[in-house]
Amino acid sequence: MATFDQFLIPAVKLDTAQGTIANLDGSGLRFEWTITRDNTPNPDQAEVLIYNLAPVLAGEIAEAWITAWPELSGYRVTFGIGWQRIAKTVIVGDVWDLIPDERTPTDRILRLKIGDGNTANRDSVFTATYKAITVVAAVELIATLQAAAPGTPNGGGLGLGFPESSRALVSEAAKSTAMKKIDIAGAYNARELMDEFMDTLGLEWRVTNGEFIALRGGVINRPGPIVKPSTGLIAYTTRNDKGIDFTALADPEIEPGIQVQVLDDDDRPFGAVVYRVDRVTFSGNTDGESTMAVSASKGGGV
Repeated sequence: MATFDQFLIPAVKLDTAQGTIANLDGSGLRFEWTITRDNTPNPDQAEVLIYNLAPVLAGEIAEAWITAWPELSGYRVTFGIGWQRIAKTVIVGDVWDLIPDERTPTDRILRLKIGDGNTANRDSVFTATYKAITVVAAVELIATLQAAAPGTPNGGGLGLGFPESSRALVSEAAKSTAMKKIDIAGAYNARELMDEFMDTLGLEWRVTNGEFIALRGGVINRPGPIVKPSTGLIAYTTRNDKGIDFTALADPEIEPGIQVQVLDDDDRPFGAVVYRVDRVTFSGNTDGESTMAVSASKGGGV
């Protein structure tokens, strides 16, 4: 039976404008966390608790958050988890709620609630006039342009990064549609306009850590990991719809839309050969375990 000796101690890191707070080997501050990500355009969410942080630093973070909160950009942080002193990013987002000095009989707690960022841009007004623009260029414009004041020409996009994997999938999909060149003139809800273009291309989209992620059939355009007992699989249940729910030691590479194989240690699949991750919830603390609960559908491909 696997003992997972290499996974006994979670590694955690929170990067803020006031500095990095980390516990990579179990000897630092106590962290608790819950992070939920799903395969929709809705923001990913996280709640992070830090116990007995120096009051001066907790106060500086709270003051910076209060100052940044009215601004569109918000107060951005990066939170990562992992093992063996390496914490990999799970969510980059804006703190939308913060309690700097929550008390218990024995502890002071800094509590942060984090969304994946750029939420104010999701329903911004995209005002633009473009003639004979390719659909690929239109999707990139809507994805990347920052929000603009009402009436400002050619502004009001989603304000997101546009990774090469998304560009490649959008470009490939555009080759098989009659919508080669389009005109854009007027004012549109940025989210609804993106939905329209992506639906025409036969694609979907979501936001991860401030980046625009294009999907086909809910699948990201890159390969995913293998989960088996020797790498952290704890329990699984195959569903009547041929999907699977499983719990495992936390792996930050598991994200919605990624294709995952769930195997035994002889490389035989549990149920389907490949699954598409629909939802993952990471939870844990630095005094104990770091796990993920994954819900996945029977696989697909791009």
